[in-house]
Amino acid sequence: LGMADIALLGELHDNRLHHALRGQLIARLAGKGRTVVAEHLPQGAPVSFAADTRADLVAAGFDPAGWDWPTHEKLYEQIRASGTPLIGGNLPREQSRQIFMQGVTALPDRMAQTYEKSRLDAAAEKTLTRDLIDGHCGKLPDRYQSRMRFAQRVTDITLAHTLLDHRPAVLVAGNGHVRKDYGVPQVIAATAPQLRQISVGFIERSTDSQELIQSLGAQYDVVWLTDRTERKDPCENFDLK
Repeated sequence: LGMADIALLGELHDNRLHHALRGQLIARLAGKGRTVVAEHLPQGAPVSFAADTRADLVAAGFDPAGWDWPTHEKLYEQIRASGTPLIGGNLPREQSRQIFMQGVTALPDRMAQTYEKSRLDAAAEKTLTRDLIDGHCGKLPDRYQSRMRFAQRVTDITLAHTLLDHRPAVLVAGNGHVRKDYGVPQVIAATAPQLRQISVGFIERSTDSQELIQSLGAQYDVVWLTDRTERKDPCENFDLK
């Protein structure tokens, strides 16, 4: 990780252990000139940390309710304490809404060029679509699938651009965004293949962890297994109009 131009650290959003472990890892990489790029913050100026981590994040566009604060608290406390520069990498909400509604024609020039250069092959596109459907409890209507897939790609391109503009850099984002087959690493490989990148998926243990690791071999360079977190069934009462 220390030798990579770009390191990508995944997460399950509701697993506090994932955030704590990544915070510790980023603290160990401190002093190597790296910038942390966060999915949880919109693109903008670097975060200016003072005394209150939550307030400083909110000032930079962080949504505490949307990200269920203090779930990520240990991650950002470690980033603040280590003095590591932090910047948002996600598409600002208003711009995201406009692109979602208008499609490719609403993409800025650089994003449009990257979108064309990093198009997914049929297998990766099929996998992404299936994962989006599964992520919506199998209830994502056909009419939404192409738009959701496009939104995911635009988010990955935005994160990739931020990483490229601030390298050497570390990304903290959901496991889907750090996948090598259809996530940010695929965008970077298509547009800047000379860079060294390494992707780490943070995965909860299963009854057969070795089989789990083997199944994830094409998705991540490293699989970091952790304990599971207690959670309610996310598909209970799920409804998508």
